[in-house]
Amino acid sequence: MPPSPIPAPLPPWARWLLQLTPFITAGLQEALQYIGAMNDNTQTQNSEWRHVQTIWDIAGSTEASDRAVTTFDIVNVTGAAIDNSWTDADYNSVNSDISGLCTLWLAHMPTSARLVGINYYRRSFNPLSNQQPFTKSGPPERSYTYNNAGTGTGVLVRQVASTTTDRTTYPRHWGRNYWPFLNLASSSVDASGYLVPAFTDAWGLAVHDQYANMMNKEFFPVVPVTQVAGVPTRGLLGITQIQMDNLPDIVRRRRPKLATHKYVSAPLP
Repeated sequence: MPPSPIPAPLPPWARWLLQLTPFITAGLQEALQYIGAMNDNTQTQNSEWRHVQTIWDIAGSTEASDRAVTTFDIVNVTGAAIDNSWTDADYNSVNSDISGLCTLWLAHMPTSARLVGINYYRRSFNPLSNQQPFTKSGPPERSYTYNNAGTGTGVLVRQVASTTTDRTTYPRHWGRNYWPFLNLASSSVDASGYLVPAFTDAWGLAVHDQYANMMNKEFFPVVPVTQVAGVPTRGLLGITQIQMDNLPDIVRRRRPKLATHKYVSAPLP
């Protein structure tokens, strides 16, 4: 059965896709509940969403490259269509959920790590004729500043992170969020180096609940896609589930840029 048009209101956790025309093939549409059109940045009414960056830092670091970033993409779907107009109340409402999630993560970071900011960028698609999928957004549309330190015990190397996965209708088009600076707490990591089930289940549920809060206010976390089945496609896929496994992740680019100590052996005779 082909998908229906985007309804008003759009149900949370539904299987849906908003995309530039032409739509994906009929066979691929069969997996969706809803489908709708969005506009590129050359049309009279552009279709925009917000790309959100939460910024994490290590106290005392002066290297911008040492910062970690967790990202989200959020679209306002009101009256069966994308609503570009984010008011002050809209930003504050969404940020209460994003910052609330970050505050919960502070318990799993060492005291040397901290949340320093959350930035919101306007984002839209270029037409399919342009090889660059996204319009350059410029500076943040809205910024929130913090200096909130982690409260966890113990320290691991900075590259260790936890990840949550944003599942969509199409398995090869899932999103992923990296939660940085995981601390070495006996309550979250077992003797074999796996995340314990209680921690995995609790954090996956925390992400799920904050996403649900936003969806119930018609702000939907999404996964932007630029191709489906090898065909150039630009659209926003709705998130259907949150998944989290018990494997810590390694983000190599979070290796500190500068060493604070170095040993060099004596020259050979």
